[in-house]
Amino acid sequence: MVSLVFLVASLQSLASLASLSAAVGCGRSSESSQPAAPTISPTAERRTVRGVVKAVHASPAYATIAHEDIPGYMKAMTMDFEVARPALLEGVKAGETVTFTFVESTDRRLVIEAIEAAR
Repeated sequence: MVSLVFLVASLQSLASLASLSAAVGCGRSSESSQPAAPTISPTAERRTVRGVVKAVHASPAYATIAHEDIPGYMKAMTMDFEVARPALLEGVKAGETVTFTFVESTDRRLVIEAIEAAR
């Protein structure tokens, strides 16, 4: 009987931890879905690359871009890029070919600092 009570109490504890973990998820509190602003080192290397916008997301502000190969850094792929300021995405549309400059933050997030229609 004691082992059954212990088992039930243990399962309840695990369920509580699981719900707490789901509420916090990925280091974000349940009160806000906005990630903390990235920290950019002033000496971080900036890279300029071309790509095709696959999607633009408003909140939090980021763009999904299929970018070309970045020699010595990354193969061509489709990925999400945060933006330094949400206003950077104004007028940017899915399907558009763009040239953008990004930087890697101190916590390894890729952040667009400039973006424009490709010429």
